[in-house]
Amino acid sequence: MSVTAFIGRALLASIFIKNGYDHLQNPDYIVRAARGAEVPEPELAVKVNSAVMLGAGTMLALGVAPGLAGTALAASLIPTTVVGHPFWDKQGAERQQQQIHFLKNLALFGALLAVSGRRR
Repeated sequence: MSVTAFIGRALLASIFIKNGYDHLQNPDYIVRAARGAEVPEPELAVKVNSAVMLGAGTMLALGVAPGLAGTALAASLIPTTVVGHPFWDKQGAERQQQQIHFLKNLALFGALLAVSGRRR
């Protein structure tokens, strides 16, 4: 594997590792958002999603089953993006900020699809 691919994968994984760890340590805000979006079992959903981000992010950074790790992270981004950044429900500056985060997550999703589908 090339040095640039290794660095790129590690950088892509870094946001998932950090957020997964942070959300496991401090889940209250995320649980409230999940509860507000009527996610069933919000505490469990947040723990599972955070563990996927931390575990699969670490796997991706280390190059352990990167296709599987990237697929798991892409799947975790779907509820994270819809629940966490509902710009369609907001107005003004808050709408713009949430839309930026929503689009950032779409870009991450695309990068994860590229990593997951890459053949060696």
